[in-house]
Amino acid sequence: MGNIKIHARSIGYLISLKKLLCDTTGNLLVKKWKSIEKGDIVSIEEHMLPEVLRIQAEGFKNGSSEKLIKYSKNSKNIFYVIKNVDEIVGYCAYYIKPALSLKGFEKKSVISSIAIDRNFRGRGFAERLLKSSTEEMKANGISSVLLYVNIKNLPAIHLYQKIGFQKIKQVKNICGQSEKCYEMELRLV
Repeated sequence: MGNIKIHARSIGYLISLKKLLCDTTGNLLVKKWKSIEKGDIVSIEEHMLPEVLRIQAEGFKNGSSEKLIKYSKNSKNIFYVIKNVDEIVGYCAYYIKPALSLKGFEKKSVISSIAIDRNFRGRGFAERLLKSSTEEMKANGISSVLLYVNIKNLPAIHLYQKIGFQKIKQVKNICGQSEKCYEMELRLV
């Protein structure tokens, strides 16, 4: 029984180490990020965070404000806010996920969270936000963008497919406890 506990603990440490290495590498890649002019789409600034958290709470019952706060500090170059005049109407937060492939080292990004204020949905803000941010991802050598979406969120799935995302597989417990989601990917290269 003791060997099983030691083995399980060792696996836990290795998983934690792998996550730490990926997070550190991702943060280093973001520090060298080249921004492109996006008009009404800007990188998050600290004073915008309360409005972003309000939009998140409005859109997600299981949203993690702690994650968004962390990304706003560590990955602010790839945490985008879209405005209508001077009003924040949505956001899209990414993180970088380095990956090894047959081609060697690849830089992938993952959309951690995206939401549009309910009063501005259906007006093209999410589409503009995604297109603009993925263009910047491509300009920075990102090979693909991943996201997870609840299988019941048909408007979002339709939008993602319109932009070019493909369903990769169905997964559980990513979008919430016992919830099913699609993993979707947009290849940029």
